[in-house]
Amino acid sequence: MKNFWKILGFEYLGCIRNKAFIIVTILILVLSLVTTSLPAIITALKFAETEDNDPDAEKPVIFISSDIYSENEIMGELAKYYPGHDIKTGKEDKESVKKNVDKGKYSFAVIYTSPLSYTYVTKNNSLYNADNEIISGATKSLYVQSFMSQNGIDPKKAAEVTNAAVSYDQITTGTDTAKSFIPVYILMCMLFVAIVSYGQLVAQSVVSEKNTRAMELLITCAKPTELMFGKVIGSGLAGLTQLTLILSVTFTSFKTVTTKHLEQKILDFLNFPLSTVLYALLFFILGYFMFAFMVGALASFAGKSEDLSNLTAPVNFIMMAVYMIMIFMSNSDNFISPFMTALSYIPLSSPLAMFMRCTLSDVAAWEICLSVAVQIITVWLTGMLAAAIYKVGVLMYGKPPRLRDIIKLTFAKK
Repeated sequence: MKNFWKILGFEYLGCIRNKAFIIVTILILVLSLVTTSLPAIITALKFAETEDNDPDAEKPVIFISSDIYSENEIMGELAKYYPGHDIKTGKEDKESVKKNVDKGKYSFAVIYTSPLSYTYVTKNNSLYNADNEIISGATKSLYVQSFMSQNGIDPKKAAEVTNAAVSYDQITTGTDTAKSFIPVYILMCMLFVAIVSYGQLVAQSVVSEKNTRAMELLITCAKPTELMFGKVIGSGLAGLTQLTLILSVTFTSFKTVTTKHLEQKILDFLNFPLSTVLYALLFFILGYFMFAFMVGALASFAGKSEDLSNLTAPVNFIMMAVYMIMIFMSNSDNFISPFMTALSYIPLSSPLAMFMRCTLSDVAAWEICLSVAVQIITVWLTGMLAAAIYKVGVLMYGKPPRLRDIIKLTFAKK
């Protein structure tokens, strides 16, 4: 046990002192600070732009040609949608309107041909142009108001009726998937990246020690289980330290800077409930151990760094396939299907699948406990098997063995 703590401490300090590890941490922290500061930066730029604008500068012009609706009706309706434009009405033939739009005199123009139809004239039509949707909605409102006025209803009352807003309260007795989807989606992506990244950190460490022949000395001084568990736990603690630092800085920056410049609706979508964060932490630990033990054991057979990707490819492929399935299932809003339930109890897929299920749907406590128990047992069995494989692999050099050879050599030694 004494050797285990020495190996764990050595691996942990080795990771956090690694230059690449430090540089990546700093870069992520800088990116996080920049990202959370973007709303404040955009707000400042908009304010500066407003300050610098000439109040006498000409506004873009929208021209409306209509014999059907009055100038007051058109101005009152369209001014709500185009507050930064100068809306002009008049009578021009179509060719004259086209020339003025082409010359840039008008941003765009609308020529009404009937109460519910019009011709839209623009110079360039963008893929994201929403003018037609806006004008169509405004035209429908104008038509209803005009119809009601013609039937003896006051124009102001008609406008109040057609523009009436509907409000509602919602009570959700279970899980509000719509509200928690974005936070869970972000954490699920982070969960996958963290499990794979820190697992590969263990694999790289194993290959590095084998290339320097340090493994041969270590295997004579400590048990394979001490070496494997110490290495995996030490790297995991280093990863947890990095994640804690990044999330703490991001959360602090978000609360002190970002929240002041975003609408409450957006903040509600970006709200991370404590239970969701705790689930993410739990399933990160379990998923990391399963993945790290597997790739760490396979990495012990790598004679050189170039062999690592080939040896760990099957495990990486499974993790990527699981991640893609989770993406698909989350977009299909199907978290209670038998397939998703099965994935939440299968090793390697269970950390991501159960995390998605328990945060985006109603899952019984016993189901979560059963999944966690399955994962803990899998971690222990995988760790013991990884130590056995590690003991065989550390002394093997040359061409990497095939999977069946690894199994044969591992159990032949017992």
